[in-house]
Amino acid sequence: MREEDLLLYSVSLGTLTLTDSLATYGAPEDPLIPLRDLAQLLDLDLDVSAPERRVTGRIGEAQRMVTIDLATGTARVAGKPVTLVPQDYAVTPSDIYFRASALQKLLPITIKVDAEALEITLTALEPLPLQQRLARAARDQNLGTDSGAAEPVLKIASPYQLYSVPAFDIGAASGLDTTKSGPTRRFDVRMGADVFYTGFQGFAGSDEVGRLTTVRATFERHEVGGGLLGPIDATRASGGDIFTPSLPIGATSMAARGFAFSTAPLEETSVFDHIDLRGELPIGYDAELYINDILRSGQRTPVQGRYEFLNVPLVRGINLIRIVLYGPHGERTEQVRVVNVSSGQVTAHTLTFQFGIGQQNMPLLPIGSLDLNTAPPGTGKLRAVGSATYGLTGDITLVGGAALIPFTQTDSRGLGDLGARTSILGLATQIDAAYDSKGGSALALGLAGQPFGIAMLAQDSEYQHGFIDESFFTDPTKPLLRHSSLSLDGALPVHQLVIPLSASVQNYMYRDGSTSLVANGRTSWTMADMLISDGLQYQRNTTGNGAASQVLEGNFSLSSFAAYEWQLRGTFDYGVLPTWRANAFAVTADRIFSPELSLHLGVGQSLGSMAQTTFQTGGTYRSPLGDLSLQGSYTPQTNIWNIGVQLAFGVVFDPIAGHYGLTRSGVGTQGSAAFQAFVDRNGNGVFDAGDEPVPKVVVDGGERSETTDTQGQALLTGLGTPAIAHLQVGLDDIDDPYVQSPPHTVEFSPRAGQVVRIPYPLIPTGEVLFKVFLTKDGKQVGLSSVRIRLVKTGAPPVDGLTEFDGTVSFEHIAIGSYRMELDPDQAARLHMHLKTPVSFTVPADGGFVPDQKAEVEFEAAPAPATPPAKVDPKQ
Repeated sequence: MREEDLLLYSVSLGTLTLTDSLATYGAPEDPLIPLRDLAQLLDLDLDVSAPERRVTGRIGEAQRMVTIDLATGTARVAGKPVTLVPQDYAVTPSDIYFRASALQKLLPITIKVDAEALEITLTALEPLPLQQRLARAARDQNLGTDSGAAEPVLKIASPYQLYSVPAFDIGAASGLDTTKSGPTRRFDVRMGADVFYTGFQGFAGSDEVGRLTTVRATFERHEVGGGLLGPIDATRASGGDIFTPSLPIGATSMAARGFAFSTAPLEETSVFDHIDLRGELPIGYDAELYINDILRSGQRTPVQGRYEFLNVPLVRGINLIRIVLYGPHGERTEQVRVVNVSSGQVTAHTLTFQFGIGQQNMPLLPIGSLDLNTAPPGTGKLRAVGSATYGLTGDITLVGGAALIPFTQTDSRGLGDLGARTSILGLATQIDAAYDSKGGSALALGLAGQPFGIAMLAQDSEYQHGFIDESFFTDPTKPLLRHSSLSLDGALPVHQLVIPLSASVQNYMYRDGSTSLVANGRTSWTMADMLISDGLQYQRNTTGNGAASQVLEGNFSLSSFAAYEWQLRGTFDYGVLPTWRANAFAVTADRIFSPELSLHLGVGQSLGSMAQTTFQTGGTYRSPLGDLSLQGSYTPQTNIWNIGVQLAFGVVFDPIAGHYGLTRSGVGTQGSAAFQAFVDRNGNGVFDAGDEPVPKVVVDGGERSETTDTQGQALLTGLGTPAIAHLQVGLDDIDDPYVQSPPHTVEFSPRAGQVVRIPYPLIPTGEVLFKVFLTKDGKQVGLSSVRIRLVKTGAPPVDGLTEFDGTVSFEHIAIGSYRMELDPDQAARLHMHLKTPVSFTVPADGGFVPDQKAEVEFEAAPAPATPPAKVDPKQ
């Protein structure tokens, strides 16, 4: 298996969604599926031993034996051999993967794979343990016995509101530094809330002397199914501090004070378009970007409180994007996005478009006066970009766009773009032509595909008459004549390892005859519990008169979890051309002693003529009310030292408690949930008079597991902002077992700064044992296989079937009065009835109800009707 072949499928059993992200590999139409994960999803009794390459267990109501021994090449189901070839499976250290076509031979299911939608639909050929368990749960909840009647998920609506109480993340740092005349002071504040039925995110940050220098305010809304802005049917819309969209050639995404929207599907892009990745970067944090598990880039200094990875190329298919944030004291958080990259084509007769307009590089709320001498070119000038994509046929998609772009304070140009996307010989094909209002023109061609299993993207852009392409615009005095690029992504098998490789080459040709060639190569792999990354960058510059210079530099890094206690990270920077040299290395070690206390140690060494060594140390105390950190560093060669303190905390409004409270940071930029468990005496689903809070309910899914307090409440933070989030509820430790609960999985959509209120009503229930008997010769004889039901006014009946001794146990029966009845169809067929009516009551507090008995009598079967006598027509 190759890492670049990773595909995340959603898996459903009929109408029941089992998971949104099952990791598979191989061919999209017949992927390799992890058997251990699938068995857990379906509750199958299978023991998957990857080290022994063996699978054993039993399946089906008949408990058929399953034996698979890949070491000997044998596979049997119910004693019958099943033919497997080596291409049908793959073994990893933790699981055994089988192709979908092979699994259908081994399990009582059919598998339908939709490679385009990344969906796997399972159909059971016989009742599976999961379906049987759900049927029992549905019966217990008086929802009937159809396992497909309801998914075991409690869905909580979280609609956008006119206004919600905001949440804040606050960070402050202060310190002393021998290189500065006085103490340093920095702060940043991030805020999230719902405002005017949109998600509002705000930021305010200072410089090193504590002066407010940056303010951002964005109103944004996303809807997966569209429906925004009325007839426009947009999927996303934003206002305030926004980023305008880009065009295939000419215009790139740019910050502006304005408005933008798009009707394109979320988390989808074209292989010919590069994407921009931005997010919040707190004080002292570093960001690393991984694309398909390859380290691509890093950032140490925030840009207006954010990280920015611009013009990031992706490969065709599913791209797993991980942005890892490293804090100054060993903190590590990871943000994961899955982006589906297509060939740029859309279905026939489908129209999508995007538009943005605003003042370029201007914040919504500027601080101080604008200095145009130091501001980026074109700051404050009007910028507008719009583009459209239309599926002309199933094979040809047209793209077009227009823009007004201010390159300087006096040079604003109109731009038009027209192109097409199609497929030629199995390769996705791009062609774009552009023309600007100053007479400049450009032509771009591109090809993308996977020849020999290697993801390839080749593009060439030609420019005439001073056309400016913002994607490669660096020096207005050097107009670009041509830009060519080639990107390759593949994998190299080395013994038991599969090492992913990524390489790119870019060539710039300028009108003055100068050129610049830039080549990059990167790889990351795991060996002996270490994540190893290596990268090389080559650059060759030539002037118009032929003079040339070249540089080849590299970076090597590794990280490991030593002795399951220390998180170690090391980097080494070196140069190869024009001469070999070691530039610098650094090593950090982080130890988490407890959930509250951690230690950070580090040493950095710059090499060469100005060699210096810097020692670092720091400690962090984490509490439910925030994080307090102390840090220091010292460079003996220069006698430079610094010491500082940093405080980070969140302020969030608890809608259940009805007041603000302190918590750890993250509530202003991520979603939170206020969970309340209670015994719902009147069954209205709302905590009100007479209801009782339920402590000791465990809720998982946030930054840390939380347990409800004596008021039945728990506040969960750090839920991120995914389209769908899940919480898992555990009731094993509660004091009263006689309660009926909602589903143990809670599903909702968190947003930055929003606190979703989750009521979790537990209904008191009872448990009763019935015995159905027949009196024969003065003795009570239990009757087996008698279908009975418990009937409560206004509720569906609860069905049961007696065991061999005539008993049947009913658990989790809702409170109220019941009467016991025989199943009408069975009673009529067997001519039986109850000798006396049977009724009972589950008290308001629930609990165990005394055993009940029901005596059955059988009626004599009526004699068959006498057929009418035949009449002799002759008589």
